Amino acid sequence: MRKISNYSTPLFSLLIMASLIIGWQERDEYWLNAEKGWGYALGIIGGSLMLLLLLYPLRKHWKFTRQWFAIHHWFRIHMILGIIGPVLILFHSNFQFGSLNSNIALICMLLVSSSGLVGRYAYQKIHRGLYGKQIEFSELRQSFAESKQHFLQSTLLTPELLSQLTRIESHINQRKPSLFLAYKSFKETSSIQKMLRQKTRLEAKKLLKDKVQLKSFTGEAKHLQEGIRYLNKMANYAVFARVFSMWHLFHLPIFFMMLVSAVVHIVVVHMY
Repeated sequence: MRKISNYSTPLFSLLIMASLIIGWQERDEYWLNAEKGWGYALGIIGGSLMLLLLLYPLRKHWKFTRQWFAIHHWFRIHMILGIIGPVLILFHSNFQFGSLNSNIALICMLLVSSSGLVGRYAYQKIHRGLYGKQIEFSELRQSFAESKQHFLQSTLLTPELLSQLTRIESHINQRKPSLFLAYKSFKETSSIQKMLRQKTRLEAKKLLKDKVQLKSFTGEAKHLQEGIRYLNKMANYAVFARVFSMWHLFHLPIFFMMLVSAVVHIVVVHMY
């Protein structure tokens, strides 16, 4: 079952991409009509699926719904509906613009769908996989604190490097570090990791003849690299936590704008 699950996402993505390519290439053939038949039905089904996206936030915020299956199942359904719904509506519109109200609804839907992919990526970075539990920042901080006890005595840890690591740690441990500060800390720790790998290789070559010193040096280097790796993870978490928070401010308004424009579109189409 696990092997099948590993292939399910790539297969689903491939099918969606193939459908979009075929639909785009055949758009001038007018196989579907938005006003009747399958074209009309796809619009109704796609719109209904987009409306069902509301079930996920309701499941998270309404107490009486929290017993309805595990939250990761709802998130999976939310992701699938957020892809299939827009695809069906694109086929409903025959991959072309129409009246003003339909164009507004279509553009809002595409914005919601696109921003959903961004949110999915940021979400995955602060959780254990796409459907796992959220990573606790305190766990990363505790792991760094434990490794720090070991690497403080490392000969590779110069006063300048210690000062730099202390400054980065202080920035990341702020209650809500800015996106710029978090990203800067991530880039700094990544550069330090690269520098240390190069320096470790050079120093290790000098100690090849002394097995005892080489073993001691390798252990020190390992502890220091592990500590900086945790610090890098902390910075990476801070970056995507801020991105995810900012994403919500954009995603929710355009989602409700999409719902309003879709309702207006349906009313206008059936009235006129």
